[in-house]
Amino acid sequence: MDSPISGFPNFKDGDVLVVLSPIRTYNLHAIVLRHSSNFFAGLIREETGAKLSSKAKNSGVKTRFYIELTTTRGNYGFSSKPVDSHGHSRGTHSLADIENGKVPSPIFKHYDNLFRSFYNVPLQIDTKNLATVVSDCMGLVGTAENHGALNSVVESVDVALLRQGQTLFKSISSDPAVWANFGEKIRSSTIFKEALIHLVGKWKLLTKKDREKLNDSTVILVEQKYQEVQLVKQALEVRMMSHYPAYMQKDPKDNPGRIQYASDIYGWMAMSLFRHWFTTQVLEKQNKDKDDGGASFYYALSHGGQAYLDRNQCADFHLYAPMTSKGRSVFENHLNAYKADIANFVIPLMRNITQLEIDQMNMKIPLGYLLNAEILDEDCPWAEKEVDAVDRT
Repeated sequence: MDSPISGFPNFKDGDVLVVLSPIRTYNLHAIVLRHSSNFFAGLIREETGAKLSSKAKNSGVKTRFYIELTTTRGNYGFSSKPVDSHGHSRGTHSLADIENGKVPSPIFKHYDNLFRSFYNVPLQIDTKNLATVVSDCMGLVGTAENHGALNSVVESVDVALLRQGQTLFKSISSDPAVWANFGEKIRSSTIFKEALIHLVGKWKLLTKKDREKLNDSTVILVEQKYQEVQLVKQALEVRMMSHYPAYMQKDPKDNPGRIQYASDIYGWMAMSLFRHWFTTQVLEKQNKDKDDGGASFYYALSHGGQAYLDRNQCADFHLYAPMTSKGRSVFENHLNAYKADIANFVIPLMRNITQLEIDQMNMKIPLGYLLNAEILDEDCPWAEKEVDAVDRT
């Protein structure tokens, strides 16, 4: 067999003549078409191929099958025409006038990309913008589905989309439900997992209309991952509420007394104020129970400093616990040190597991929700089916 790259679309040893129109023809291989498409496997069965004469074989004739694209009331389909022992066939050329001064039908491009996928030849995609890329990919996927060849094009479509880089990932972040469905259809782990992370992050922010776009299996998976993330948040909140800075902890062997504890008074006051503030946030459901999953709450904790319990809020505290200027300064230093300890607890929540490039140093939450959900390859809906298929062999 000729090299796919150098031989496509007219292989010298191709035994199937495919005619889309008089000016769009392909010499392909029956074995490749059958392997790649259930439809073509039924259309060009080995027993229906021409029995070429010795003279035809000696003269280099290879064509044993002839299939032609036809249309009936706007519906396209292939029909097989008999080939004689000389490798000749009389096609109907029912699409002879389809390009006569007209804009070529996109169906030609979809079929061309379908055959390219069969041979792992790069697709012809309009890369003007993401919309044109998606349009070409959707056209190819639809054509492949109609010919029982979806499995043969998914990798090519995945590669074409991922080449769009950040443009693709921004689009996924804006409508993850649609992309989750499309990622599942083309079995793209990258696209599906990317969309799932966004869905989990803003699960409580989604409208009913957004959720209705999702497949039932995807909804179940998102709910599962959302609950997993919630458990992580709950565990971290418990640890933050029970945190004692190392310098405040005493060794029983030292038999600590009033003097030792008195020297840490500012640390105890800072911890008391933090816990009071933290408890208030929890009671007001500004934490994991908020619709944004507590993103603004955890983001503030991760930054510390003046991101929360700033000087103005501390001024209210000093109405009840007045101090000298020097005392306030010492208290603020202890509070900032405590905040720095707390910031370490929320590092796992601040991870951006997506491929979307976000400036995490911005004090304002970039997307308004967290992007830390762990989605594994085995979580993809088709992974279980592939495992079952292997087990049955």
